Amino acid sequence: MTVVAALHPLSGLAHGLYVGAVFFYKALWSILLGVSVTAAIDVFVDKEAMARVLGRRDLATTGKATALGAASSACTFGAVTIANTLFKKGASAESTFSFALASTNIVFELGILIYVLLGWQYLAAELLSGVLLVVIVYAVARLTLPTEVFDDARRHLQEQDGEIGEAAAPGATPVAVPEPRTSLRDQLRQPDVRYRIATRYFKTVGRIYKTVIFGFLIAGFIVALVPNTVWTTLFLPPTTFPGALENAAVGVAAGVLSFIGSIGIVPFAAALWLGGASFGAGVGIIVSDLITVPVLNLWRKFMGWRATAYIFGVFFLAMVVSALAMEELFKALGALPVRTAVTGRLLHVSLSANYTLILTVAFVAITLWLYVVRRHGDRRELA
Repeated sequence: MTVVAALHPLSGLAHGLYVGAVFFYKALWSILLGVSVTAAIDVFVDKEAMARVLGRRDLATTGKATALGAASSACTFGAVTIANTLFKKGASAESTFSFALASTNIVFELGILIYVLLGWQYLAAELLSGVLLVVIVYAVARLTLPTEVFDDARRHLQEQDGEIGEAAAPGATPVAVPEPRTSLRDQLRQPDVRYRIATRYFKTVGRIYKTVIFGFLIAGFIVALVPNTVWTTLFLPPTTFPGALENAAVGVAAGVLSFIGSIGIVPFAAALWLGGASFGAGVGIIVSDLITVPVLNLWRKFMGWRATAYIFGVFFLAMVVSALAMEELFKALGALPVRTAVTGRLLHVSLSANYTLILTVAFVAITLWLYVVRRHGDRRELA
C-alpha cells in the first residue's frame, strides 16, 4: 500500500472538515444576527397579550399569528416553546400552528442564511413555501382538527405550568417586560434590560449550537465523501411529476431523520442539493425543521402523543405539497438554480475586507460584549 493510498481516507475527512468550516464561516454572522433578534424579542414581547390576540380560529386571527411569528424570528426549539406557551395561555390550535410555521420559515435571518449559501431562488422559495405551509395547515386543521385531543393538550400544558423549567423547555419561562411607555433607547440603557437580553442570547446559543455544529459537519462530509451516485439512486430524476413528488417527499423525510433543526438544517439541505437532490427536495429539507425527531419529542413533552401525531401528519403533508409546488413553479418560470454556479461560490473563501468578514467581526464583537454584560450581571446578583 502506498503512502498516498493510506492517507486517502484522512484527506477525505480533512476535506469534509474544510468544507464544513467554509460553510460555517460564510453563515456565522447571519446565525448571530438571528440569535440577537430572538433574544431581544423574547425580552420585549408580552406573550400573554399575544395569546389574547390569537384566541380565535378565523382566517384574520391566523393572519395575525403568521405576522407575529414572522416577526418573532425564533430558532426551531424556541419557536415550538413560544408557540406552546401561547397555546397554553389561550391561542387557538390554528394560530399556534401558524405562529410556529411562520417563525421558522418566514423570517429574515433564516432568509439571509439561505441567500448566502444557496442564492435568491432558494430564498424566494423558502418565503413562498412558508406562506403556502400556513395556508395548507390552516385549511386542513379547520376541516380535521380533533378538538378533544387539543383540549386535552391545553389542559396538559396548564397542569405543567410552573413545573417545566428552563432545563426541560428553554424559553418557556415568561420574562419580565419593560415598561411600555419607555422608549426603546431608554430601555436599552437600563443595565437590567441589557442583562436580560444577554441572558436570553446565550440561552438561545445554548439551544442551537450543537445542532448548528452538527449540521455544518454533516454538510461538509456529505459534499466531500458521499458519491453523487448515492443521491442519484435515492432521488429519482425530477423531470416528471412522479419524480418531483418523490424528491419532495424524500427531502422532507430526510430532514425529519437528520436530527438537525433550526439553522443547521440549511447546510444539510445545501449538501444534498449539491449532491443531486432536486430543488424541491432542498426546499423540503429546509421546511422540515418543525418535525425533526428532536423537535417532535419537544412537541410530545408539551402536548402529548396524540396531538403530536396529528401535528406530524398535517405538517408532513403540507411540507411535501409546498416543496413540490416550489419545484413546479420555478421549473415553469425557468428559474431553477444552477448547481455549478452555487458550488463555486460556496467553496470559495476570501479573508479580504468583504461584507462576510466585516459582518462576522461585528457580530463576534457583539457576542463578546453581551458575554461581559452577562458576567457583570451575575456579579451584581452575587453581591
